[in-house]
Amino acid sequence: MSRNVISTLACMSALLVPLLLSISVNAAPREQPSIDCRKAASVSEKTICANAELSRLDCQLGRTWERLLLAFDIDPVQQPQMRKDQRAWIARRQECGKDANCIGKLYRDRLSTLNGGEPAHRFSGVYEVKDIGFFALYPIGHRYLVHIQSADPRDGRWECDLNGEAESSGDDLQVSVEQSVFHAHLQDAETLVVANDDSVQAAAMKFCGLNGTFAFSYLRVRPNP
Repeated sequence: MSRNVISTLACMSALLVPLLLSISVNAAPREQPSIDCRKAASVSEKTICANAELSRLDCQLGRTWERLLLAFDIDPVQQPQMRKDQRAWIARRQECGKDANCIGKLYRDRLSTLNGGEPAHRFSGVYEVKDIGFFALYPIGHRYLVHIQSADPRDGRWECDLNGEAESSGDDLQVSVEQSVFHAHLQDAETLVVANDDSVQAAAMKFCGLNGTFAFSYLRVRPNP
């Protein structure tokens, strides 16, 4: 992985939690930047390495980015879109040069976009139902990439695995997976609800095992501060 990708070993100790059915960050974050400062070459990278607040923001973004990337780790189409989007952001960061205020604003805006803090991208992030599954949303322009995964918590008799896209309208989300369309609702800043209606049941019949479902109230996963 090149030094220009926002995730390296400096932050990985907070990320190496197995992604089975739950995505959680349990380890205390390290406050070093995710950039390998021994190899920092660009002016912006050197500025980040020399600034404690920018280093903190870089590490925080590294954890947020890696958590989302892990949620889409098995999809050969969605991950390349995410990486392309991240490279475009890094290119904008490089344009800041040694302007710490410019770099800091880019980091804060990026974090807000990826973690759902920005109203225009309020759905962004990873949500989970403990021991059952997760619902991940990555913003690409005015739409979202979607990955939903769930499984029977007792014996794994059924599993659901859905990859698609979504568009939002207010607090409602329309999800499209192949030819299936269903909805989710952002009940509050922390809770994403998928109701067990006819459209969800029809999708579950296609993408889940016998009697499987992904109709749950999912809670947003927040990294440790």
